[in-house]
Amino acid sequence: MRKVLPFLFIVMMLSGCSSITLLDSWKSKDFKNLNKKKILVAAKSPDLEIRKSYEKAIVNNLRKLGVNAVELHVKFPNFSNKENRTEEENSQIVKQFRNEGINVVIVTSLKNKIETRNSRMPQSVEIPLEYKNKYIFESNNQLLKVSSKSLNRDLEDTFSGTTEMTYVLESITYDLSLEQKKRLVNVCLVDVTNPKSGEAVLDKFSKIISRQFKN
Repeated sequence: MRKVLPFLFIVMMLSGCSSITLLDSWKSKDFKNLNKKKILVAAKSPDLEIRKSYEKAIVNNLRKLGVNAVELHVKFPNFSNKENRTEEENSQIVKQFRNEGINVVIVTSLKNKIETRNSRMPQSVEIPLEYKNKYIFESNNQLLKVSSKSLNRDLEDTFSGTTEMTYVLESITYDLSLEQKKRLVNVCLVDVTNPKSGEAVLDKFSKIISRQFKN
């Protein structure tokens, strides 16, 4: 990590300060009292260690708020990250979760990566429209890598031709106790610009998401 720091300093001088902020969020009227239910946290990434890091960080912050939360990799260690599931397969997943007393699922992923010379992110539209027909494990996006090696590679890309590197991390919350068309109850988009480290992103992102459940 020490080798990365001098390079980070140069990049920050040229492209501005780093920031991790809640870009936009939406809650349905059914979001109330979800913090009283058992919550499963699932992170999407082909890298198991990245998944574990994000799931653990969010669960730890939820537990600090008194929320009964558990990581997907802990509760269902053999769960398959298969993409493009059928509606029947999704129904079986929901049934499996509910049989284990889980009524709420938080799914996190990397939604977008943007290289731009404009330091401002475009304003988002009404979030629910985009997610209306989205199933729990439909997307194949990844989370932002935690390792300094991957961070260094991204920063080299930034240094070579752009002034801003922005990642949009996504968190989607479903209430499985509701009928399917009403299950989507919360969407959060987090803007990560010129990250100083993957660890810093993980820490701030997990806190932003858990605060959605604060009384």
